[in-house]
Parts: sequence; C-alpha cells; structure tokens
Amino acid sequence: MPELRVLDKQGKSKELVVDKRTLDKKKNPPNVKSLKFARNLPIKCDDCPYRDKMEGGNGICVQYEKGSLCNIRKDVKKVIEEYESRNPDVILPLMEEEFMNNYMKLKTFESLEDMANELNPEVTKRISVLDKLGKTINEMKIKKQTIEVSETKTLSEDKKEQIRQMFRISQESSNEIS
Repeated sequence: MPELRVLDKQGKSKELVVDKRTLDKKKNPPNVKSLKFARNLPIKCDDCPYRDKMEGGNGICVQYEKGSLCNIRKDVKKVIEEYESRNPDVILPLMEEEFMNNYMKLKTFESLEDMANELNPEVTKRISVLDKLGKTINEMKIKKQTIEVSETKTLSEDKKEQIRQMFRISQESSNEIS
C-alpha cells in the first residue's frame, strides 16, 4: 500500500492510515477486551468470526475447537458443563429429551394449578426453563448462512471504445471550464 502524507496547519507531515471502522465487520469484528463481552456470538465455533485464522476467522478466540459448541457463551457453557461434551451431535438429542421431560412436568404442574385454582410458582419456573432451552435447541438446529452472489461481464471492443470516448470528452470539457 502506498504511503500517503498530508501537511497539517503547522507544515508538519502527517501519515494517513486506513480507518479500521470501515473494514468488513464479519471478518474483522469490533475489538472487544474479552470475548465474554462480545455480542451475538454464534452457538457453534465453526460459525464464529473469532475462530482460527486458518478457518477464516480473525484468530482471537483461544477456546476455538473445530466442530464444537462455543465455550464462551454463558447459556452454552452451562449445557457443556452439564453434559460434559462440546460435540453438538451428542448434546442436541440430550437437550431435546430434556425439553420433552420438562414439557411433561409443565403439563402436570399446570393441571395441579387448575385443580387448586391458584397460581403455582413452579409453573412459571418451568415455562422460563422451557423457553431458554427451546431457544438454544432452535439455534443449534438452524444454521444462519449468507451467500454472496456476484456477476462479472466482459465488454465488447465497441462498448470499451464508447466508454473511452466518454471519459475523453468529460476530461476535455473539464479542462475547458477551468
């Protein structure tokens, strides 16, 4: 990259640098002091922008393991500690089974609540557990992926000549105005 220098008001030379805020946010996410404060970390390490450089990330994450779950997100970390594995193929069926068991318990507590005609705090607790567990399962099952499509066309010699003439005309006319 060529060096660009500008003179300031005092006549001193200053070097221009690329503003990192304009870089692609997917490959160069904003700088964070610790990844536990990073927003929107994906559930799988393979989808994370902080993964290893060889895998297409920026290499910041020290917990990266290919084909495993994120060990930084708090909700996923609890699941990893509970099932003692980071493999999503092992954890997903166990989580789905736990979801169904909690759903059956919720139905039981709801029927007890209806018979007693009073609110039971256990029902609210079970609903929030099911909600969090369902969101995590859904995030594990659905992979968000972006596909970029671009089209390249080559110009014929006739079109290239037309473009050259347009630039010559505009360049000549700009010289006449000055």
